Amino acid sequence: MKPTTLNSQFSILNSILLLGLILLIVIAIAISVGSASLSWSELAHDETARAILLRIRAPRVVAAALAGAILAVAGLAFQTLLRNPLADPFILGVSGGAAAGAAVATALGWGKYPGLVQIIAFAGAAAATAAVFLLARRREHTDPTRLLLSGLVLNAFFSAVILIAFSFSTQTDLTAALRWMMGSLQGVTWFETLVLAAFLAAAMIVLAWMANDLRMLVFGEEDAKSRGVEVERVKLAGFLCGSLITGAAVSVTGVIGFVGLLVPHLVRLVWRRDFRVLLPLTALGGATLLVAADIVARVAIPAVELPIAALTALLGVPLFLSLLRRDA
Repeated sequence: MKPTTLNSQFSILNSILLLGLILLIVIAIAISVGSASLSWSELAHDETARAILLRIRAPRVVAAALAGAILAVAGLAFQTLLRNPLADPFILGVSGGAAAGAAVATALGWGKYPGLVQIIAFAGAAAATAAVFLLARRREHTDPTRLLLSGLVLNAFFSAVILIAFSFSTQTDLTAALRWMMGSLQGVTWFETLVLAAFLAAAMIVLAWMANDLRMLVFGEEDAKSRGVEVERVKLAGFLCGSLITGAAVSVTGVIGFVGLLVPHLVRLVWRRDFRVLLPLTALGGATLLVAADIVARVAIPAVELPIAALTALLGVPLFLSLLRRDA
């Protein structure tokens, strides 16, 4: 093995370890801070502190990390498959389908049944994925431009469904639905974190298995086909994988934007563009970003929890505009 290859692998491993360390530090801070300041030493002798840390804050923070990783990985997959830096789960209508499903379920009063809104939100994401993919099919070929246009059109449709559902909602249901639409990690349970962990693990395995094909796809579909890549199979598997994990994340945390759009860009600015390298780095970056945003949401203003989606948008919009200017 060449020395340059060894140095490159060593650098990548160091980068993964560095991002992992940063994530662990941010998680430790997130669990410690909040409306009541607690320390890890209180776990041993204070039952109230133990309940707050282990039953409320810990599952919330872990869910934030998992959801951030999922959204970032889904964004990376979509951008790679479409070869379009603007592709992400929200533009493609996946999150809109989940939001519409949750809004309709809330309007029908199904929020009183534990877990039902989340299940319907996931079903909405899956239905949106199927609709976008079918609309983009043309003569046994999936057109990237048609995919983006189909996602934009379906997003408009889902927005109309959400507004109609809100008009039929009671004040209590409307408040709950709005909180979900703004992105919220309140009340996340350990069971939900386990569900997110299972989806993320499965997606990482699938995408890692497809990593070489996805790396080839970056250079164009014709070039990938000439190298033996089954392009349509890779597209279908990649879109299904990205959409299903997005549906899982949105069904638990609500609609949180810009993570899937922004994190892959930031990772590419620092590290090389090989999908096999970008995948773990993007997952760690997305997890760190959303945990940090959750910290700010909880402590920025005393006695008020800011919408986490608003914070990711406030961070994402100027950074993304600067990226556009940089590439112009």
